[in-house]
Amino acid sequence: MTALGGFVDLGQIVFTTQAGALFGYRLLWAIVLGTLAIIAYMEMCGRVAVVARKPVFAIVRDRLGKPLGIAMLVASNLLNLLTCAAELGGLAIIVHLVTGWPERTVLLGIGVLLPLLVYVSKFQWIERTFGLSGLLMIVFAVSAIVLHPDWKAATVGLNPFAHITGHHQALLYAYFAVGIFSAMLMVYEVHFYSSGAIEEDWKVKDLSENFMVASLGSVLGSLLTIALLALGTLLFLPNHIFPEQLSSALVAGAWPYGQKMLVLACLGTLACIGGAAIETALSGAYNICQFFNWPWGKNLPPKSAKIYTATWVGMFVIALITVLVGVQPLQLVNFSIIFGMAIMPFTYYPILRVAADRKLMGKHVNTRFDTVVGVVFLMLIVLAAAAAIPLMILTHSGQP
Repeated sequence: MTALGGFVDLGQIVFTTQAGALFGYRLLWAIVLGTLAIIAYMEMCGRVAVVARKPVFAIVRDRLGKPLGIAMLVASNLLNLLTCAAELGGLAIIVHLVTGWPERTVLLGIGVLLPLLVYVSKFQWIERTFGLSGLLMIVFAVSAIVLHPDWKAATVGLNPFAHITGHHQALLYAYFAVGIFSAMLMVYEVHFYSSGAIEEDWKVKDLSENFMVASLGSVLGSLLTIALLALGTLLFLPNHIFPEQLSSALVAGAWPYGQKMLVLACLGTLACIGGAAIETALSGAYNICQFFNWPWGKNLPPKSAKIYTATWVGMFVIALITVLVGVQPLQLVNFSIIFGMAIMPFTYYPILRVAADRKLMGKHVNTRFDTVVGVVFLMLIVLAAAAAIPLMILTHSGQP
């Protein structure tokens, strides 16, 4: 599910479509860069979970120390709450578009049904259900290809040094580059992934599977993100339309085929956004229990992991209330992506340190190449983190 149902979330759908509408293919490089970075760090955190039996927030506690670790715990779970609220709001928008039912009523129904589904399901079935259903988003890729993208222009988009005229346009370009990079690397993905490796009891013999899931799944999610960029370029850029609604991206995904394909696009998006909502709620519970060394795990009976169960239920409840009081999901998306970028170094730095620690990892320690790649991406993450909030302020959250 981390690879697809959850990898392509509301933030990626909105940010990438808007980026295509403003800059065409010129931000393709940010998707590619983010994909390579998440593959590198997802493989590392999975390997650490398998070999050292340490999930991400146990690493954060051990490597950053308790005071800074608690600060990162609070910040990460605040980010999880914001993201979960945005995803719940996105689900309600889609169901409202498909059925015409009142959005507030739909939101309440989702706020009850989704936690109930999580409560009665084992970890593996949650993962399979949302991950496989998310494959319906392939309709976005099919639509992008049918609309005949300019492959030469797309190739030029691999060059990050695009010529942008105008000071505000240059700031917007930087803002969307940082936003796409952040959306590809949202920290809840590695929190959930490392915890899932322990939930599913991966062994050292499963390390090849770890690499396959981290790479192939992330590449598939990346291809769908590229399709969203292409649809923004093909449908909105020529008409000078800035898509500010989730519905615009959904219609773009079904544009060549009409209503039947729109239903598939909505179902695939529901699965991916629903997966992301579940991941963020569970990640909040994983983070707290791993940090304080309390019993955790979706496959444990609720009575054996009372704090864990109460925490993920509480995450859903607070996220639901946040949207019910009137906070707009797309506003939450913008803030969560930029805030997520700002705190990202404090998650990825400890992962790199542990993966390169020979005492903990033994023969499965990072190779020199792994560490160099990790350091390069960490430097880029730090630069993007430093720029994220100033760019959000200067561009008024990406307004053209």
